[in-house]
Formats: sequence, C-alpha cells, structure tokens
Amino acid sequence: MLRAITLRGLGRSVDAAAEELALCRRIAAGERHLFGRIVDQYGALVAGVIAAQGVQPSDIEDLSQHTFVNVYKGLGGFRGDARLSSWIYRIACNVARAHLKRGSEKPQPESVEAALEIGVQPVDQRAAASGSWVESRALRGALLKLPEPQRVSLALYYFEELSYEEIAEAMRLNLNTVRTHIRRGKQRLAGMLSEEDLM
Repeated sequence: MLRAITLRGLGRSVDAAAEELALCRRIAAGERHLFGRIVDQYGALVAGVIAAQGVQPSDIEDLSQHTFVNVYKGLGGFRGDARLSSWIYRIACNVARAHLKRGSEKPQPESVEAALEIGVQPVDQRAAASGSWVESRALRGALLKLPEPQRVSLALYYFEELSYEEIAEAMRLNLNTVRTHIRRGKQRLAGMLSEEDLM
C-alpha cells in the first residue's frame, strides 16, 4: 500500500489536498448539496475566528453565514495552493473586519430612547452581567489586546473547542507554535485581568 506523501511544513498529505480540491471543484460545477460538508466541517472554525476579532456574540451567526456565502461564491477560484481551512480562515477574518469597520462608522445611540427610535435593541445590562464569563466586557477587551495569533488560538481552543491539531491546520502553524500561542495568551490574559473583572 502506498503511503501518502506529506507536504513539508504543511502537515497534510497530497491525498487530502487533492480530495479538498476535488470537492471544491464538484461543488463549483453544480453539486451544491456537497457544500453542507464544508459548512459542517468548518462551522466552528468560522465562528471562532469571527468571535476572536471582537465581534459581538449576537452578530457571530449572521457573519458566519455571510462567510459561507463568500466561500461558496469563491469555490470556483480555489486552486488548492493553501489548505481549504486556511482559505476559509482568511475569508472569515475579512468578513469580521469589514463588519467591525462598518460598525465603527455608525453613530452609536446615546440613550435607550434614541436606540429604540432607530430600531436598535438595547442590551439588558442585568442579563449581560449574569451571562457567561466569555461575554465579560473586561475579558473581551483583554482578548482584543492580544496579538492576533494568540487571540485566535485561544478563541478556537476555548470557545469553539477545537484541538491543537485542528487549530494548527486551520492557521497553517506548527503544532508547538499553537501551544505557545495558547500558553502565552493565557499568561497575558492573567496579567491583564483580576478575578473581579470576570464577574
């Protein structure tokens, strides 16, 4: 039995790369029902990447769908030079960044009354305070201060529960580099946050 040849530095076999490319070409050629495989396989990655960019939790699902629309539209141009997960990762980053840029350009309402007038649902601060520590304002702020590789690695590991191997594959990083990003990210977060910040 022939053993799969591993591409140096990418940690993937030629067979796996060929399968990804073949799947993308089949979908682009009209076999749309196969796109569900991509959504199932990379849904957690996309949500994690978007969350790591500092997007509000309420917007993550919509932006994930927008990402997959862009992935679907671009499949015909996917050449297989990079891993499919890396290509999707970049699309998710771009969607999140564009959303955040648009959001920063919108004037924010100064009061609940003003928010209701323009159709924005005000946030119930009591519900936010009793919510998950992941949604803590201090934690979200601290996460955004981390370098992007640490921020994304932590988000994928803790919030989307991807393994180190899956994160390394998605980010096209060495496994030990991912471990280092997660360890250093946790250390930096611990230095920035006190226990009170997480309550």
